[in-house]
Amino acid sequence: MEEENRQAFDRLIRERMKTFTRVEKAFYGSIVLTAIIVAVSIIFMQTHLLQIQSEMTDLKTQMDLKQLEYDEAKQAVNELTRYNRLMEIAEEAGLTFNKDNTGTPAP
Repeated sequence: MEEENRQAFDRLIRERMKTFTRVEKAFYGSIVLTAIIVAVSIIFMQTHLLQIQSEMTDLKTQMDLKQLEYDEAKQAVNELTRYNRLMEIAEEAGLTFNKDNTGTPAP
């Protein structure tokens, strides 16, 4: 009984497939083709988006490192140009220190 039902169902499907017109077959084929193209496009776009996000993360890391280097260099300049340090260097070298020519404010 079960085998007969299966054969009848297979026959029904084969008959229905034969009754599809060329337009219907082209229509269904275009739907399948469109679905495949959309799926591939979505996968491509997601991959491209992940790649761009990775590059952005790398650039952000590089920017943070450069900012840290800049801040450290700025701090070093501030320490080297302190008024008291310049006075010490001038005295060690036997020079007089003229605060009007340094460009740094006196304490």
